[in-house]
Amino acid sequence: MTSIKNESLVQRIINKITDSIVAGELKPGDKLPTEMELIAAFGVSRNTVREAIRTLIAYGVVEIRRPEGTFICDGFSNKMINPILYRIILQKEDSYKDLLGLRQIIESGIYHLILAQGLTDEEVENLEQINTELEQKLRMDDYDVDDISETDMMLHKAIAETTHNSLVVMIHDFVLDLTSESRRRTIEKVFAENDREYLIRTHRMALDALEKKPGSDVDEVLRYSYYYWKDAYNW
Repeated sequence: MTSIKNESLVQRIINKITDSIVAGELKPGDKLPTEMELIAAFGVSRNTVREAIRTLIAYGVVEIRRPEGTFICDGFSNKMINPILYRIILQKEDSYKDLLGLRQIIESGIYHLILAQGLTDEEVENLEQINTELEQKLRMDDYDVDDISETDMMLHKAIAETTHNSLVVMIHDFVLDLTSESRRRTIEKVFAENDREYLIRTHRMALDALEKKPGSDVDEVLRYSYYYWKDAYNW
């Protein structure tokens, strides 16, 4: 680690450390040099080093283990994703179009990964049980939009978990939470247009496709499932 110039000192320290991780010079579980060693290595002040470390902690890249010191995190954290996705949302007015595209890519990848891997009998049973609960709530006269939305998200999370890929699940769940309000608005719109059967059909089609039932088409399901979600934003 060589001394760095004054421009964006904190960011330069962050870049140096993350570049070292990417290059394999620093590995998960490795201990960082002490604060004084970092000050000497980078030629910066103590406050600058501390701010850089605080930022890396917030991003889930490093962690402090008292009294041992500061270490590269052993595993992936959703803190690493949050700043990236929030930047997507905040950087422009039509960011929901980007979010829709991101959601489509993630869900398409999840569905095709599940089709390639297959579902166990236990996984099918769990998904069917959640979907039955969702259908019952959708058919109720005194329906509760918040309750329906919560069960809908529970089903989507359960589908993602059948990939057995923790990184995919983490990214999916973050986007799911980020779009929770738009999903709720979609459900309200469906009920306002007296089309609750749309939601029932959509989830039935999705499970049929994942269970590889004859005549099912996962790509058709995905196209069909975004109709109201896109329309809610007049896209």
